[in-house]
Amino acid sequence: MTANPERETIPEGKLPSEYDKLVAVDSLVHGTHNPRRVTPSEELRASIAETGLSNPLIVRPDATDEVYHITDGWQRYQAATACGWEQLPVQIYETALDALAATETASIVREWSTYEWAQYCQSVASELEAESTQELAELVADRTVKAPRTVRRYFNVLSLPAEIHPLLIDGPTGTSQQWTALKHHNSKIRRFDGLRWTVAGYLARRQAAISKDRVVGIAAMAVEFDHSDDAMEFVDRAVEATDTPLATVREGILFGQQHPRYLEVPRVAVALDREEKQAVMEYCHQNRRSLTDVVTETIRSLATDVVEET
Repeated sequence: MTANPERETIPEGKLPSEYDKLVAVDSLVHGTHNPRRVTPSEELRASIAETGLSNPLIVRPDATDEVYHITDGWQRYQAATACGWEQLPVQIYETALDALAATETASIVREWSTYEWAQYCQSVASELEAESTQELAELVADRTVKAPRTVRRYFNVLSLPAEIHPLLIDGPTGTSQQWTALKHHNSKIRRFDGLRWTVAGYLARRQAAISKDRVVGIAAMAVEFDHSDDAMEFVDRAVEATDTPLATVREGILFGQQHPRYLEVPRVAVALDREEKQAVMEYCHQNRRSLTDVVTETIRSLATDVVEET
């Protein structure tokens, strides 16, 4: 670990070739416009401990407090402070929009997820004024590499209740309270289930007609559908038949006469030792797949083998 690398003791080789100044870590905070909240990897911590920082943090000064908001570089901040750094090199931008523009440029070498892009576009929008959502989407598109239609879709999905966001395929990790709320609607919910953005956007456009609780419930069950068309049909029926329990609507889609291709797989508990269970969860995490996807693939493979043998 690097122990207390104050300004006079940080080797030049561990600092970026260009930066505005070194700022005490206590004067740096996670910016409200920072699109990323990812925990740094062990590899990043080891890299900073050994070779230092190759890029400065992008920051903007607070209008009232003597602190700087980190718009880009939150992972580096966490990793460097974990290594004992007390000061960090920063590039200072006076306005939020200037800092966001610099952040987008930095993203070219680090691919953002769809959710991070959505958060970024929403941050840009919060600094602009427009008379309509469409006009706002066009203004954001003018300042980014995204098309107005894509930006509008981002706005729609992010307008969904926060409890739903962890369900998105590349959404945030989510809090224990959010997962508890989701499991209240669907006990089968697992951390690695994924809600497609097309389905989430479709639900967002229909949410005004129903309660927030039903919106969350619809999203919690929509992840069970393998096909987007089926999931959106589920959304339609769930929105239109507000007095019908969601489980009943779901069964009507999955097992109705119009959908004879589905086979209902019994929910069973599989006995695994701790190492085996951990290996399965890590496989799902690394491959961004849910246990539902793995089971579905296994059943399909079994069906293919059985058909070929008969």
